[in-house]
Amino acid sequence: MTATVLIYYDMRMLGHNPHGWDPGHPAWTEAVKAMINLQYPGSNLETYTHPERPERLTAIVDRLMLEPIEGVRWMLPTAATMAQLERVHDKTYVAHIESLKGDSCWLSKDTTAVSPGSVEAACLAAGSGISAVEAITAGEARRAFCVLRPPGHHAHSDHASGFCLYNNLAVTAAHARESLGYQRVMIWDWDMHHGNGTQEIFYSDPSVLVIDSHCAAPFYPGSGLESERGAGAGVGSQINVPLPLGIGNAALLQVFDEVVEPAAREFQPDILLVSSGFDCHYLDMTCTMDETGFAMLTKRMSDLADELCDGRLVLLLEGGYNAQALADSAHAVVKVLADSRVNVCKVIPEDPGRRGCG
Repeated sequence: MTATVLIYYDMRMLGHNPHGWDPGHPAWTEAVKAMINLQYPGSNLETYTHPERPERLTAIVDRLMLEPIEGVRWMLPTAATMAQLERVHDKTYVAHIESLKGDSCWLSKDTTAVSPGSVEAACLAAGSGISAVEAITAGEARRAFCVLRPPGHHAHSDHASGFCLYNNLAVTAAHARESLGYQRVMIWDWDMHHGNGTQEIFYSDPSVLVIDSHCAAPFYPGSGLESERGAGAGVGSQINVPLPLGIGNAALLQVFDEVVEPAAREFQPDILLVSSGFDCHYLDMTCTMDETGFAMLTKRMSDLADELCDGRLVLLLEGGYNAQALADSAHAVVKVLADSRVNVCKVIPEDPGRRGCG
């Protein structure tokens, strides 16, 4: 039977469109130009475009519209309120971001930036997960996928970083706990970059289990060591799985089998949340996953949600910067959320994972 899948999207999130350089911070500009020259020799710096661009979302939405999936219901998110944002972010930080409405500037030399429509987009992105968990709690569906930007998992309680303004996943988890009565929230961040903001926000909170698989330091942002396990009452509630560059489908499925599944059975979550970055896709040129791997991960998480928490599963988009990879991966994930079978999972010879997909 086809399952109902709620997809949250609002075209106003396309209004986040940072580009160009920040003349107010010439040292930052020069640092970024040096980084681009190092990583991509011969790049034309005059035509540089920000990687966190509106086409990331239109690629996903266009594919889902052109190849519709039975059971999908499109939903408009409600923007997060100041009070909802302040559950995980300092009041002064939220006020600062809100003060940037209509402005264009960089917030960090890692090219985290705002354009005139960015603050509205960020509030809608943070509100997408809230809208999803509220609908699931009301019984409208068991699965949801939030097509959103700017991403969130690098946003700390008091500062922006890594293209992220508000921590969408953290805002969602806090709302599930504080407004909807969920006692135990479990997060798996499978983006190739460590979710340092999510870790910081929940580092001392035993009610939120955060599992983060990512490319190991010194890869950006350089955090996420195995020794970072939480603090105080939250010791053990942060599980980091640093992995080598080049990780593929088998490696991430091994993380599920050996870390995510046993930790979930012990924790007994009331709802599962996923920071679903697709930047491990081979078209993003650092790792070697493809859409069949993301489909299999989603199948495993769906089965786990069915067993442990009445099927409650919400995926929020994080990274992924190649339009084709985003479209292929998101479409494959939504098909699985709608109960499509997973018939194949490719394993390439150079995959650092020690096991096949099974």
